[in-house]
Amino acid sequence: MIMRRSSGIRVAFACLLSVFILLPSAEATNSALADSLVAAGNKHYMNREFGLAATCYSRVIELGYESSSLLYNLGNACYKQDNMPRAILYYEKARLLDPGDEDIRQNLAIANSRIVDKIDNIPSFFLRRWINGVAGGLSPDQWALLSLILFALSLCALFIYIGSRKYTMKKIGFTTGILLFLFSITSLLLTQNRKQVIRHSRGAIVMTQVVNVKSSPDEQGTSVFALHEGTRVLMVDSVQQWKEVKIPDGNKGWVPDSVLAGI
Repeated sequence: MIMRRSSGIRVAFACLLSVFILLPSAEATNSALADSLVAAGNKHYMNREFGLAATCYSRVIELGYESSSLLYNLGNACYKQDNMPRAILYYEKARLLDPGDEDIRQNLAIANSRIVDKIDNIPSFFLRRWINGVAGGLSPDQWALLSLILFALSLCALFIYIGSRKYTMKKIGFTTGILLFLFSITSLLLTQNRKQVIRHSRGAIVMTQVVNVKSSPDEQGTSVFALHEGTRVLMVDSVQQWKEVKIPDGNKGWVPDSVLAGI
């Protein structure tokens, strides 16, 4: 019995060790494949083979790699194929990751100009717009890095306060340290804000040519208005296979979830 237990432990240890050895190798293989697919997609795009380019970019996403530039390129490939719903979907996904990118904004605006629905936005509260605008200026990783830098600088200022014998330097060190620490905390909060926005996005794009929005989550509900492909909506509730959506002018209704693609 003792020998079998020892043998079993050795086998288990060998299997565990092989997993730790193979995982980095598999990751490197996937990374190399993703790089080759991106290069192939770029080549297809330059050769005006937009369908093949979109296929390459999509396969990279299936491998688990996603970035604003990749989604932007995929949106461009879809746009070149006159697939406005898909183009808008990927532009919106790219903007979610990098809201400050001017090229993404411009191409999204061009794509939106080619869809049927033109819906006026109800302005949100100015403070919320300001916070979202500031938070969207950097990615979560950039905000996190800034938070660490500011915290390190606040520690340096604290050392100046502790080590200096001059009253003026102590005052400067203390004040600067407090301000830098507060900015560091603010950056950390903005990091969390961006992560929440990205992880829990409720935006979606209508993917079918036209859909009648119902007053209730069933086919017998009254049609209150219609939406066309490419329109951005906000998903506010869900009942079985139905989603309650809200459009920028504030109107709400129910549509089958099969007509939507989440951002």
